[in-house]
Amino acid sequence: MQVVKTTINIKSEYKKQLNELVEQKIIASTTDGFNQALELFLKEIKKQQYMKEMEEASKDENFIRRTMNSQKDFDSIEIEVSKEW
Repeated sequence: MQVVKTTINIKSEYKKQLNELVEQKIIASTTDGFNQALELFLKEIKKQQYMKEMEEASKDENFIRRTMNSQKDFDSIEIEVSKEW
């Protein structure tokens, strides 16, 4: 993964807590702490965005119809899986 150098302003209390985590060897560096925090934050935001989109889609009759038709198609498929699987 490519990294870029950036400058940010954070609350002094957050910086203090990050430094403590580094001193306790809980995180490797403040950069590592930021990257971990951003990863969790972005994952949560994307999850919320997905849930919002699914909520909106659930109000779309065409979406529901297509989804139900797809499900019916898969339900009608009969496949025997051999013991090799």
